[in-house]
Amino acid sequence: MALGIKTTFKNIEEIDVNQETPLSFFISNGAITKSGNVIRSYMKELKLTGIKTINEEEFREALLVLKQYRENHIPNLKVFSSLLESKLNRLQIFEQSIVSSRSKRLESIANKLVRQPTMRLAQMDDVVGIRVTLPNIEALNQFLDNNSNCEIINADCVFDDFHTTNYILEPKSDGYRGIHQIFKCKTDGNNYVRLELQIRTKIQHEWATVVEILGSLKHVSFKSGQGDENYLHFLLLSSVLFSMEEGTPIVAIYAELTPSEVCARLNKLDKELQIIEMLRGINSIPSLKKNIEAKYYLIQLDLHTRETVILPYNDERDANEDYVRLEQTYQGSDMFDVVLVSVDDVNNIKEAYPNYFLDSNDFISRYTELLTKYS
Repeated sequence: MALGIKTTFKNIEEIDVNQETPLSFFISNGAITKSGNVIRSYMKELKLTGIKTINEEEFREALLVLKQYRENHIPNLKVFSSLLESKLNRLQIFEQSIVSSRSKRLESIANKLVRQPTMRLAQMDDVVGIRVTLPNIEALNQFLDNNSNCEIINADCVFDDFHTTNYILEPKSDGYRGIHQIFKCKTDGNNYVRLELQIRTKIQHEWATVVEILGSLKHVSFKSGQGDENYLHFLLLSSVLFSMEEGTPIVAIYAELTPSEVCARLNKLDKELQIIEMLRGINSIPSLKKNIEAKYYLIQLDLHTRETVILPYNDERDANEDYVRLEQTYQGSDMFDVVLVSVDDVNNIKEAYPNYFLDSNDFISRYTELLTKYS
């Protein structure tokens, strides 16, 4: 669902805090919950006729609170990233890993509130998120098992009651695999913000990337279960094949299949859909000059021109303000996408976010290699 008022994000700019306002300031849970409820109600009412209970002014004010609430996560995200990198260095796997983080788009947050009507905004786990991509399943298990002297768990700024969901031991029904951990990062007193850490292997990252790329090309959210059933089936079977290669559990409905049977089904589907051929034929053109080091990067993908524009920033406020401005420009469009990210090395941007470059080369290489191996 797109935000239906073209001035929505522009109006946020007009009401914006002044330059003397600190990036992060306290917002009560009551104010956060109220803004989430207003946004949810307003977006639901966009499709209805008759009397509206939420007017535009209330909606703009709620979005402004949401914007500031998202920005309030950034200091904790920076501290958490540093703790994560310290752990990876201690385990001697930092050089083989990729650490990246992103802020969820305002429109995506609003749509999630509509999809999950009982969720309070302050309970949303992924307003900001950080991801570590590890080279293989052995490194992932090493990372997960090391808790006794873990820099993250033992940090004073992080509550120790974190929650883990293991989608590797129990893959989602659509084939998604990875580890999600939800941490509570202290702000002041007993207040905290939630932060999601995603942990996945390179193989799992390749699969998740192609789900995003196919979704962009077909203008549908395959990761939400939408779209052509044949494409969804192809993605599920390719996940099964990748699980077999890693020696991890596969989706239950295919537990009895052999690798060769999975390959046969994939070959049949791809002959009909020509997915691999289509993926081979696309790639965006990046516009970033090489080795521009910065704290943050705005990545913009234009599906019309197949161009990826990357804007580097060292100032948090400038990055967040331009992010909101671009969100306003691209809202409701399925031909543009934008995200604000941070990476440990500028040269890892494309590897961390290949879907914003329409780059599925690693998936294609892995897929064809495993078809040859198991057929």
